[in-house]
Amino acid sequence: MNKNIKIALVAINAKYIHSSLAAYSLYAYLSKDEKKHVQIMEFTVNQSEEFIASELLRVKPDVLAFSCYIWNIDMVMSLVDTFKKVQPDMPIIAGGPEVSYEDSELPGVDIIVRGEGEEAFKRLVQTLCHCTPSPRHCERSEAIHHPTSSATDALLRQVKAFLAMTGSEQCRHSFDGGLDTIPFPYTTDFTDLQNRIIYYETSRGCVNRCGYCLSGSTTGIRFLSWERIRQDLDKFLSAKVKQVKFVDRTFNCTPQHATAIWQYLIQNDNGTTNFHFEIAGDLLTPDMMQLLKAARKGLFQFEIGVQSTNPQTLEAIRRKTNTIKIFENVNAIKKSDNIHLHLDLIVGLPYENYESFRQSFNDVFACRPHKLQIGFLKLLRGSRLRADADKYGIMYKNNAPYGVLQTNDISFEQINHLKKIEHMVETFYSAGGFGHAIEFMIQQFKTPFEFFDKLAIFWEENGYHLVSHKKMAMYSFLYKFGAEYLPDRIRLICELLKFNMLLQENIRTFPDWIENYYSYDNRLITRTAAVHTFDSDVCKWIGIPPQPRDITLNFDYSLPVDRGRWSCFFA
Repeated sequence: MNKNIKIALVAINAKYIHSSLAAYSLYAYLSKDEKKHVQIMEFTVNQSEEFIASELLRVKPDVLAFSCYIWNIDMVMSLVDTFKKVQPDMPIIAGGPEVSYEDSELPGVDIIVRGEGEEAFKRLVQTLCHCTPSPRHCERSEAIHHPTSSATDALLRQVKAFLAMTGSEQCRHSFDGGLDTIPFPYTTDFTDLQNRIIYYETSRGCVNRCGYCLSGSTTGIRFLSWERIRQDLDKFLSAKVKQVKFVDRTFNCTPQHATAIWQYLIQNDNGTTNFHFEIAGDLLTPDMMQLLKAARKGLFQFEIGVQSTNPQTLEAIRRKTNTIKIFENVNAIKKSDNIHLHLDLIVGLPYENYESFRQSFNDVFACRPHKLQIGFLKLLRGSRLRADADKYGIMYKNNAPYGVLQTNDISFEQINHLKKIEHMVETFYSAGGFGHAIEFMIQQFKTPFEFFDKLAIFWEENGYHLVSHKKMAMYSFLYKFGAEYLPDRIRLICELLKFNMLLQENIRTFPDWIENYYSYDNRLITRTAAVHTFDSDVCKWIGIPPQPRDITLNFDYSLPVDRGRWSCFFA
């Protein structure tokens, strides 16, 4: 028995704030003795390969196991290449969505864990440690596969001998007790996840069959038991973690499941934790809508994938969506003003040309979600749209994340311009800080899309795309845009920009284009508060009754931006 073997379970996340649910779930599924041989090591793609390699070498692992996704696969394969050159006898394991399909090319990887990995990884650890492997056999999607036969390391030979003993290179297993047999993935004090997003799942599988999604190829959906979910939620609530992001593909596909969780969280709200859900907006029932009204502001946030409002497009990707019902429910939630709403669109789907996407954008934007994300189609390995790419004339990049370049319906140039529009939407709308000024300017154009289109053109024509900018420069950009396109309304634009600045922070010195519009005599500033005078024209746009004269606003910076930071003194 090899008592000293050390396995580095490596997760390379997209950002520091993210965490790896996969790595923590694999580790939690191991026995106490098996865990002694495995160390989770988390990095980000923003760190250099040299740094990651150095940290891996520092712990002197005998085996490397990588969790592979579209955001990290290139870095993972570069690290694999490095270690195979400097330590050619070190076994390397890869698992995750990016390596779970037959077309994956993984030179240097010795063992591939395909599909759900808890049981398969456990068996590998047992074998590597010379333990007696679990005898379970079944029909689930976990698989162990070794693509090469060139490695001579003794540990790798033992793994291959074990695979041969089972009678197949593909060893499939299941969770005998369902998902409940996978332990809670985190330590209850969450010490390793301070100020990070914690990912959590209560189900696996999806009811939808969307052509662009890997979950579209799965069959059926499995749930944790309610008792197990309740215990898990209590751990999050007791620790008062900042945010829990549910990764269930369509969280509310079963009304009873979603309602039970939402009701429990509302009743046991700790006043701190935020819970994020990916939901189908058209599947919200009247009972759900009534229940959600009782949620504390900030308790929930919903991500709703609209993707397109083109019926032909939705049919082609096999996404059954009632867009009218989505918008009805989104507008009702917006009226309650207690749940953050994040709506998604995808550029590059079949039959979605430039004009069609413009209509989809305007349809979704009419709801005024708190965040509108414009995504660009990714032809994921194992997805149906990747297999049907020729049918729709979809050309995409060979390297991850396999982004769309053009289709039969939309050109490369049009996609490139939509990326510039996406940057404007993200910067000036979704990121926040410009809301009242942006809303006023949008309403001066025929459609929201036309506004952001003009904004993107002005941004590039004036060279703003060439360098990075601080927040104050963004306000100045909007002022210049207003002076160019809406010169007769520039004073009001200036006042609304000033209002938005003051909502964000206690400004002591304003840009010249604001200083020219008001007198210092009407301003009082302290460390935690400020009083400023505004034109009465701003009343409509900040949501107060019209006034016959200038108004005075008090800003209290001891309060959060979204919790009534400002109040009005009427003369």
